[in-house]
Amino acid sequence: MRILIIDDDKDLCMLTQKVLSKNGYMVDAFFDPKQAIKHAQEKKPSLILMDVMLPGLSGPEIVNSLKNDPRFKDVPVVFLTALITGEDRSLEDQGLTVGGVQYPTLGKPYEIDKLLAMVGRFIKKDGNS
Repeated sequence: MRILIIDDDKDLCMLTQKVLSKNGYMVDAFFDPKQAIKHAQEKKPSLILMDVMLPGLSGPEIVNSLKNDPRFKDVPVVFLTALITGEDRSLEDQGLTVGGVQYPTLGKPYEIDKLLAMVGRFIKKDGNS
């Protein structure tokens, strides 16, 4: 029932963590992708919410790294982004190719109700994902 958020927008990341925590989810939030990968390997999340563009590594690069580990094979990854240009469609393709489940379900900034509905599709509060 653990959710991992990886986003370099600290305000949005903290808001997302607060909203999900208040709604009964265990949430870990990271602004640094390398720290997030290390944390994920130590405490396997049930769902990963991730920005596509991060400093040093892209979302698809992170997912590719995690999905090479068999423990993460069935962990859904949802990309969240404010990117909408045609050039960014290549990131969409990369994200889906490496194991992302949707892109972008929610453009940033997103509505809280839509965030909760999307998370509820992939993870249940009783711990079953």
